[in-house]
Amino acid sequence: MFSKDNEKLKIIVIGGPTCTGKSDLALYLAEMFNGEIVNADSMQVYRYFNIGTAKPDKDTINKIPHHLIDVVNPNEDFNAGRFKELADRTIGEIHSRGHIPVIVGGTGLYIRILLHGIFQIPTDKKMRKLLQDQYAQNPKETYEELKRIDPVYASKISERDKIRVVRALEIYRLTGTKMSDMERQHGFKDEQYNAMKIGLMGNRKTLYEKINKRVEHMLSLGWLEEVKNILNMGYNESCKPFYGIGYREILLYLKGLTTYEDMVKNIKKFTRHYAKRQLTWFSKEKGFVWYVFPEDMEKIKRDVVQFLENGT
Repeated sequence: MFSKDNEKLKIIVIGGPTCTGKSDLALYLAEMFNGEIVNADSMQVYRYFNIGTAKPDKDTINKIPHHLIDVVNPNEDFNAGRFKELADRTIGEIHSRGHIPVIVGGTGLYIRILLHGIFQIPTDKKMRKLLQDQYAQNPKETYEELKRIDPVYASKISERDKIRVVRALEIYRLTGTKMSDMERQHGFKDEQYNAMKIGLMGNRKTLYEKINKRVEHMLSLGWLEEVKNILNMGYNESCKPFYGIGYREILLYLKGLTTYEDMVKNIKKFTRHYAKRQLTWFSKEKGFVWYVFPEDMEKIKRDVVQFLENGT
C-alpha cells in the first residue's frame, strides 16, 4: 500500500473552497485508511484563533491525529516556507508509522508549495516598508496598481489582503516579473510526492447558503468573545491572523466602526468572495479530480483504494 524506499511517498491531498466538506472527508478517509491529518490552512496554524478558522475540536483531534494546528502564537511569523519544512518532516514521520498522510486545507499556495517546492524570489525590507506605508495610506489605490500590473494575480486575491498585495508589488518592482508568471512557471516543476489530489466543489447557490449558515453558527459559538479574549491576552490587532476574514470585521465592530448587522453581512460576503477565489485557484491546479461530498463518497472510496493499492 505504501511507497518503497526508492519511490515517492504517497499522500492524499484534499483541497477546494471553504464549506465543501474537506475536513469531514479528511476525517472519514483517515479513519477508514489508517491515516493522520496534516493541516494546510494558513489560519489554523495560529493558537487561540479557533472558532473563526473552523479548527477541529479536542474530541476530533483525540480521535484522529492532527498535525500543524496551533503551531505558533498570533504575534509570530509563519509563512509557506515554514509550512513546507514542517509538513515534509511530518509526512515522513507519518509514513514511518505505517500510516497515510491526509493533507487538507483551503490555502492553495501551501498545497502547491508542498507538492512542487518553493520558488526563490528576492526580498527588500526597505521596499516592503515603503509599500506597506503606501497600502496603509490608500489600500484601494495600491490594489489598483497591482491590478494594472498583474490583473491575473490581482483577481485571485482580495483588495483587503495587505500581505499578498504588498508582496506581489515588491516582487514586480525588484524583478520586473509578475507574480502570476512566477506561479505559472513554478507549477510545472516535478512533484515531490505521489499525491492523490481530491478537489471538492458544490453548487454555487448551495455553497453560499452553507457559508451564510456557518458564519451565523460561528457567531453563536462565541466568535466575538474569542476575539475579545485574544486582545485581552495582549495580542495587538496588527498580528497577522487578525487580517483573516471575519476577524477584521469583528475588530471593526468592537471598535464601534460598524453595526452588528453590517459586520455579519460583510463576513458572509467576503467569505463568499474567498470561496470563489479558492475555486478559481484549485481549478487551475494540475491533477485534481473533482467530487461533491458526501454525494460522491462511494466513488471517492473506490478511487482512494485504487490509488493506495496501485498508485494511480
